[in-house]
Amino acid sequence: MAAPESAPEPSTPPPVPDVAVPIARRIAASPVFFPLWLRGRPGPDARMPMVGWFDPGQLLATGVKSLVSLVVGEQSDRRIVQALASRRQEYYDHSIHYRDGARGPQPDKAHPRDELWLDFICDTGDGWNSTYAVAYAAAQRALRVYDGTDAHDLPRGDVLVFGGDEVYPTPSREEYQRRLVAPFTAAFGDDEPAERPHVYAVPGNHDWYDGLSAFTRLFCSDIGGRRLAGWWTRQRRSYFVLKLPHRWWLVASDGQLQSDLDVPQMEHFREIAERHMQPGDKVILCLSLPVWVYAQKYRNMGRVFDETDLIFLREEVFAKRGIDVKVYLTGDLHHYRRHEETRESAGAAEPVQKITAGGGGAFLHPTHEDDFSVLREEPIAEDVAPRAFEVRSTYPSTAQSSRLAWGNLLFPLKNPRFGVVPATVYLMTAWLVGAAAAGAAPTSPWQALRVTVDAFSTHPGLALWCGGIVMAFLAFTDTHSRIYRVLGGLLHSVAHFTAMFYLGWGALDLAGRWLHASGVVRAALAGAGTFAGGWLAGSVIMGLYLLVSVNVFGRHSEEAFSGLRIEDYKHFLRLHVGTDGRLTIWPVKIERVPRRWRDRAEGDRTMSRLVPETPLAVDLIEPPIRVGAAANTR
Repeated sequence: MAAPESAPEPSTPPPVPDVAVPIARRIAASPVFFPLWLRGRPGPDARMPMVGWFDPGQLLATGVKSLVSLVVGEQSDRRIVQALASRRQEYYDHSIHYRDGARGPQPDKAHPRDELWLDFICDTGDGWNSTYAVAYAAAQRALRVYDGTDAHDLPRGDVLVFGGDEVYPTPSREEYQRRLVAPFTAAFGDDEPAERPHVYAVPGNHDWYDGLSAFTRLFCSDIGGRRLAGWWTRQRRSYFVLKLPHRWWLVASDGQLQSDLDVPQMEHFREIAERHMQPGDKVILCLSLPVWVYAQKYRNMGRVFDETDLIFLREEVFAKRGIDVKVYLTGDLHHYRRHEETRESAGAAEPVQKITAGGGGAFLHPTHEDDFSVLREEPIAEDVAPRAFEVRSTYPSTAQSSRLAWGNLLFPLKNPRFGVVPATVYLMTAWLVGAAAAGAAPTSPWQALRVTVDAFSTHPGLALWCGGIVMAFLAFTDTHSRIYRVLGGLLHSVAHFTAMFYLGWGALDLAGRWLHASGVVRAALAGAGTFAGGWLAGSVIMGLYLLVSVNVFGRHSEEAFSGLRIEDYKHFLRLHVGTDGRLTIWPVKIERVPRRWRDRAEGDRTMSRLVPETPLAVDLIEPPIRVGAAANTR
């Protein structure tokens, strides 16, 4: 008897193409018609370039969001909502160890810490190379740096504090993922430490451009899990207090967009100081911007930058209870500058340190634009001398900074898309003049000048157009001096009008006399030549203007260096509270950021998923700064 045949296994039918999908979408999805570089927005793991701050679309989008945030932000302060949602005035205790579990880190009070390592990174989340270089250095289990000829292996921070502006140019869930989360996830890699580090963040002005929505979801919410790459997130507010070993505390404030510490935030710090801090405790105060620098800068301009919030926090909340603010940390300015209290100001006390360290990944800011060698605070009382601080270290040096500014001579190459703005203005101006001149064809510059003057005298709309251009240049001029604004704005506009004049009439003459074109063809060729020439000449003039402004007058530092998009000169701070109770600050620098990365291979002594093709060169900006008593204050 024959054995029964077994039933055939059911086969999975091949997928049927969805013919209902619109034809245009099917063509757009084809790599033949639209390769990856032509498609829309980059994916969540794309390696983002440095932000093009002079790209016209970027300028418009950032300007609109900045304006909206300034207008609406004061009326809808998310810090107040956070205070109402989290009424308990809590701090986060890092004077003890934690046990990692499925529900996150659990405090292990039976195991106090003898020491703690903490990383402070500011102004990250810009281009991939710069952000990942800093993330890669911070994520290694041990980072070797050199203090002179001595090598030191610095353990990875038990705590990571982001000091402001975690993403550029404007915040959204997608931008945080691409520019912050993705590089730090790749840097932490497959590491599974016995006790995971924790991360906290202070928002900067760029984080506030969406009203802090994306920041809150990433750092202050349980949605999606309390993790950022390999770090635990724990905070409930945009400001927080950390308890560190040996009576050290880290207090991080959120100044929103106006450097303003709101009342609920101040009361939060006051209650923690009253209930949990003791006389003799020491504070590291983290701010979202260097108030001391801006106060001096505005004072030199004859204007006011209010630093009373900071002085009130230090004097009324902490000093009256015998608590000393020993170190100030901030970013916002993308360079390193350390000010130390003068001996005359400190007296018998240990000098206070004020450190600006905004080198986490964003474009470099200059260090030579103004004189901040000595800073003076506002006096706390009429009979009390103001505290004074002297600069002790700057990175890059002012000489390096001045040399880097010469890169503005390559402005058209560094900002190629910006050229569409002057090109359009040049073309429109030449078009209006040509229309007003009724087809005139001058054969010399003097004839062209006479025709142009006649056009202005008979067509008031042309005068209004050019007057609007001049007003735009006056508004763009960065200065507190009215005379400088008028002279600088006029000279800048005259340079562009001169270029418009020669390009417009020169292109028309070239098309007519040399190319023998006429009518519409002549007008089209002249317009194309004016547009192309305006693209180049307008960009060159802008670069020259920024170079002269920053190197001669110390103005336009933001614009002069954001256009350079410098990836190098990155840095962050690694802090160590030692077993003797002393705080040591290691300013770590990466002078040259790698441009090429490869996947981790067998034999690489790292858990990061990507490694630089050439070894990452890490050094110290200056010898480590030591603060606090050497005696064990446990």
